[in-house]
Amino acid sequence: MNIYQESGYLDVRKIMSLGLPFNFIVGGRATGKTYTSLETVKADGVKFIYMRRTQSQADMINKPEFSPFKSLNEDRGWNVGSASLSKYNAGFYETEETEDGGRACIGSPIGYTCALSTISNMRGFDASDVRVLIYDEFIPEKHERPIKNEGAAFLNAYETINRNRELQGKPPLQVLCLANANDLANPIFMELKLVRKAEQMRRKGQEVSIDKERGVGLFILDKSPISSRKQQTALYKLSEGSEFNRMSLQNDFANEELSTIKSRPLTEYKPIVTVGEITIYRHKATREYYVSTHKTGSPPEYGTGETERARFSRTFNWIWAEYMRSNIVFEEYLCEILLNKYFS
Repeated sequence: MNIYQESGYLDVRKIMSLGLPFNFIVGGRATGKTYTSLETVKADGVKFIYMRRTQSQADMINKPEFSPFKSLNEDRGWNVGSASLSKYNAGFYETEETEDGGRACIGSPIGYTCALSTISNMRGFDASDVRVLIYDEFIPEKHERPIKNEGAAFLNAYETINRNRELQGKPPLQVLCLANANDLANPIFMELKLVRKAEQMRRKGQEVSIDKERGVGLFILDKSPISSRKQQTALYKLSEGSEFNRMSLQNDFANEELSTIKSRPLTEYKPIVTVGEITIYRHKATREYYVSTHKTGSPPEYGTGETERARFSRTFNWIWAEYMRSNIVFEEYLCEILLNKYFS
């Protein structure tokens, strides 16, 4: 499936035509994720919500110089502006010039803004006419503060907007989650158990994965023509080989630091402990350790609640030391992510 336009930018209309409720689009910078998403919903007359992670990010959009429609207005001759509707959200409107040279909003909103961190305060907001949720920059950068239970917060946001429309015979809200490749093990992928699939796609260079049963499309833009062209620009020549360059152009997940990922025969290992979804083994003849999602034997078990994880990390803190010494092999990337999570 070709997910690019002739221009080289992402073809969001084609992705939306698949009819999947949940679409996760991860790619390098300036590959057209936000631009073509907003262009498509505006051109097709689809009412939408444009969501960012934090309220400060959502507030910034109200300023004309930071509007996501700024380039579209210039390129398409549109006049989309925004105006505040409440403490937590704003509306996108068609605008017209006023006598004093300013701009005034006309008609009803073509879309709205909101923030994941505060959408719970908008539960009385009627979004029954909204057909698409565009969640931009859903993968936080390293310096951004985490949102408590962020994966669950995303699902609650969807429920807030979607409501009971499916019970009324209407199609579900369609989501476009857009981000740069900052962290494969981001909160939403963790919550929806998409880390394993995303890692497999990244490893194989696979760009598209469709799960019709779950209603999920995963799009990892490894072959973006725009990223290829940007390699010859000044910034990317300067940053060649850097983490920034790999994330921006090669779509490598910048925050991941993969250890040894290999499949080992469990018969050569003795189980030490099970915590959550992983079991940690020690080799019978060497000092190598192995982490797998498969459990054998009857090792002590710990749950994933805060207290259980604290007990596990206190009793088995020496395992973390072995990890720091690179003495642990992982069955798959998901195992390494979970080990880090259970020790955090």
